[in-house]
Amino acid sequence: MKAIFSLIAILFITSINAQKFDCSSKMTAYQDSFKAKNIEAAFETWNEVKKNCPKQSELVYTDGLSILQYKVDNASNAEDKEKLVREIIALYDQFHKNYPEKTADFEVSKAMALHDNKIEAKEEIFNLLESGFSKASGSITNANAIYTYFSLCYEKYKAGDKKYTADLVLDKYTLVNYMLTQLQNTQTEKLDQYKTAQRGINALSKDLVNCDNLASYYEKNFTQNKENSEWIITALTNLSAKCSSKPIFATMAEKLYAAKATSQSAYFMALANLRQRKFTEAIQFYNQAADLETNPQEKAKIYYTLATGLLANDMTKSKETLNKALQADPKMGRAYLFLAQLYSYAPEECGKTEFEKKAIFYLAVETAKKAGIADPKLKTAADKMAEDFVPKALTKSEINAAKMNGKSFTIECWINETITFPAK
Repeated sequence: MKAIFSLIAILFITSINAQKFDCSSKMTAYQDSFKAKNIEAAFETWNEVKKNCPKQSELVYTDGLSILQYKVDNASNAEDKEKLVREIIALYDQFHKNYPEKTADFEVSKAMALHDNKIEAKEEIFNLLESGFSKASGSITNANAIYTYFSLCYEKYKAGDKKYTADLVLDKYTLVNYMLTQLQNTQTEKLDQYKTAQRGINALSKDLVNCDNLASYYEKNFTQNKENSEWIITALTNLSAKCSSKPIFATMAEKLYAAKATSQSAYFMALANLRQRKFTEAIQFYNQAADLETNPQEKAKIYYTLATGLLANDMTKSKETLNKALQADPKMGRAYLFLAQLYSYAPEECGKTEFEKKAIFYLAVETAKKAGIADPKLKTAADKMAEDFVPKALTKSEINAAKMNGKSFTIECWINETITFPAK
């Protein structure tokens, strides 16, 4: 009986103590201390909150990570630093225990805490990344973690680890490239980070990831993945830069397009037909890809690629397609530059008189200037191009002599543009 009363007393006292601990005010206290750079006070109060209020808020953990990282960055020696990093790792475990839906990639976070703080634990880092990527690849957004994981896999392959065969590394390459491509579309604020990671992965693995190896790998794995659209898209993306002439590229492009006509599948079909020198079909697929594209910038890029590639020698269609690009993205300065270049080729073809020929160069000058206005990064190139055309263009005195001040002048031929000259 005494034991029962003792237990009740302990539970009662614990309850009283819990009620006395004000989680909210204590959180505010450690946050204020941290902002004031009173780190030890912040750490001590935060530790109390962590023990007494583990499910009070996610902030208990995100704030704790910041406090601990501050202490790591200011540790006086390597031993203290590693001890604090181990506290960070333990905190990630506790974070995951209490908020599992928010921390699917906690093992990756633990690995990067070791990696970023330069703790000598390569095998531990790799094992954490391997487990994290196998369980939660869809939740990982850290570009450096993606690069680090692939680099460690590639390192094992180069070291002759029997488990890490060329095919396994190509599996990893396909995975990380798919992840980075998806993240570039969904996490646009980190676009540069993902592109940098992708370039790093490609540079690191260039000896292994060449056209022949990629084509062979995708040929071997196509049958078992032929109904997996995401796998095919990743494969086509990986091959598209330099290896789209491989037969497997056309096979996969046709399979993807047959499953569903999208901007992406039409674009791959355009590329496949281009490599097979089926130019008419390639033009049709480029146009379809642009028509189906809903992102204005991407639509403009497709039109620009078509206008400056397959249609570059057809002035009428090239101009028409460049205008479509500019309708989709008025800030595409490079479209103005190419259009100005087209105009500069036209005076002999489209100008019947000296005035008309010089008027065409005048149009080229004005069009080049628009490039610098649309995209300030191109201003230097735009000014240089305009400067090159000026000696062949109409001068103010020539416009005055023709009594065209403030008047409009139409250039026909494929150009079909009207110039309005300044009043003075």
